[in-house]
Amino acid sequence: MGQISIVLIAGLIVLFHEPPKNIREINELLTIVFTVAATLVPAILVYFLGSYATRTTSTDQEEQVRRLYLFKRAAIVFEILLLVGYICEIHLLNLPLLIHQRLQFLPFVNMRQTLAIIPLIVGLMLIRVALYEIDQLVLRQRWKRSELLSFHLKFLLLPLIPLFVYLAILDLIVLLPTGVKAFFNDHVYLLIALAAMLILSAYVYAPLLLGLIWKTVPLAHPDLEARLHRLAERDGIKYKNIVVWQTGSLAIANAAVAGIAPWARQIFLTDALIRRFTVEEIETIVAHEFGHIRYKHLLTYLLFWLTYFVGHMLFYFYIVAPIESALPASSILPSIVTIAFFVFYFVFVFRYLSRRFEHQADLYAARLTGNSEAFKSALSRLALLNYFPKSIQRLFEVFHTHPSIHRRIAFIDWLATKDSRVLRYQHYLLEVKILIVLLPMLAGILFFGNWPQLG
Repeated sequence: MGQISIVLIAGLIVLFHEPPKNIREINELLTIVFTVAATLVPAILVYFLGSYATRTTSTDQEEQVRRLYLFKRAAIVFEILLLVGYICEIHLLNLPLLIHQRLQFLPFVNMRQTLAIIPLIVGLMLIRVALYEIDQLVLRQRWKRSELLSFHLKFLLLPLIPLFVYLAILDLIVLLPTGVKAFFNDHVYLLIALAAMLILSAYVYAPLLLGLIWKTVPLAHPDLEARLHRLAERDGIKYKNIVVWQTGSLAIANAAVAGIAPWARQIFLTDALIRRFTVEEIETIVAHEFGHIRYKHLLTYLLFWLTYFVGHMLFYFYIVAPIESALPASSILPSIVTIAFFVFYFVFVFRYLSRRFEHQADLYAARLTGNSEAFKSALSRLALLNYFPKSIQRLFEVFHTHPSIHRRIAFIDWLATKDSRVLRYQHYLLEVKILIVLLPMLAGILFFGNWPQLG
């Protein structure tokens, strides 16, 4: 649940920060034409500039993958261009109000407003289609376009399911009798608790959500399953079962773990991983996922989300609200400040923490299996089969949730030398301990410092 589109979340922040405007300000034709153009142009630029930037006469696949990777990293510029156009649609052309006007027959106010995010989602998908076409030109792969679109759309929307459920509940509360609505208005902290429970549920029932959108089948390799089960028992790792994710023509080689509760937790292996890797390599890859369980990384990610949730409310009370009160209602500055806080938290802080967790899980896998060479081989093959460069410059790595393959292999090699940089990863990281202390502290400040505002 950690993989989210920063641009999509930024668009939602802008959408729900924008106050309603007078309906007479809407120029319907201009709004529609501009929205269509702002949605299409970034994807068109990606395709034509990408086709030129990745053009090469080299037959070296590593060079082709490197050029393609660099352009994909640069594609964030076009996503930002898409976001800028979307902000204009919201702030200057009143797109949400136009949707409200056209869909007044629907009683769900929040969900109506959420429909205004559709142009941004379509634009993001079109950029991915353009990148797919460039992939086809450079790598000559025969991926099915429909499967690729379905894959990206699910990854865009999956982390937003708790938000959509929360907005639907708010709309249902509006339809309740007046006395019930007044009760919720007088006890706003109940809605805060509800949002926190939805985030918790998303982490507990993540395997169920993934099973609904991904086609999975039971692992049909008894010997491999028994081997992995014995590996888990060696260190008391608990999970419900191991399933195989059918990736079709995409042939994605990967593994993942989902679910913070042992009785619901599942290990996901892709079909390409089962087909193309040796048993020893698969064992080390799954051991890496066991490392995430052993060091409670999923629980830490949940705490990280809850800390953001509480921290955001404090940030709003003490930073954003004073800015809003000092500026005109139509000012975009409060939205920009809120987006900056989100980007700092989830791009720089979260991804730094995630890279540390990956190193920790890598070292755990090497120690648990005692087969670091098989694990290093598996990492190299993952990069090759998934068309990902082994080496990434530090500047680009900052924006990744995983360290580069080259850096991960070097880190595993340090384990044999008992390097001090490695030994501290054998215990819970300092950042995790800080997070555990920080969440109750922020909650206490919010509760006692802003109790009148909360009900």
